[in-house]
Amino acid sequence: MMTTPRVRVIESLEEYAPRPGEAKVFLAGGMHNCPDWRADAIAAFERVWSDGRSLAVFSPRRVVAGSSGFNEAMVGWEHRHLSRADLVLFWFPGGNEHRPEQPIALYELGAAAATGRPITVGVEHDYRRRLDVLAQLRYARPELPVHHDLGATVRTTVRMLGAGTHPLRNAS
Repeated sequence: MMTTPRVRVIESLEEYAPRPGEAKVFLAGGMHNCPDWRADAIAAFERVWSDGRSLAVFSPRRVVAGSSGFNEAMVGWEHRHLSRADLVLFWFPGGNEHRPEQPIALYELGAAAATGRPITVGVEHDYRRRLDVLAQLRYARPELPVHHDLGATVRTTVRMLGAGTHPLRNAS
């Protein structure tokens, strides 16, 4: 008998095949010039996800791009999967002083915060633009807690996904 994993990861350029009732989260945040924090987030979801539903984790990863670093297929994948997610988890890691700003992640955070869509946000203390993220969210989404460690951000995401109550379910 084949079992279905409770947490399944859909990476860049993989298309999503929905499962009935599945919760969906998109991991948004630093991708370049920072640690690979997504593996830690996925491991945390695997530890704490106890809902009877499966959880799809949309996890962008570095995809080979041209000399400019731009990859149209990657941008399209992210756009589609951001819109499919029930909730977007944003994580802004510190630890690398070489171009650590993560401008695309900041853009995506601003867009999501402005729409009122369900998001969770975490910012490490040594992320260079931490105070900017905190100030902007204080005005745009004052009710939104901003976490300072990835584990707390994941746990809040799990709570927001409803532990079986489906408060954030949207169409696939």
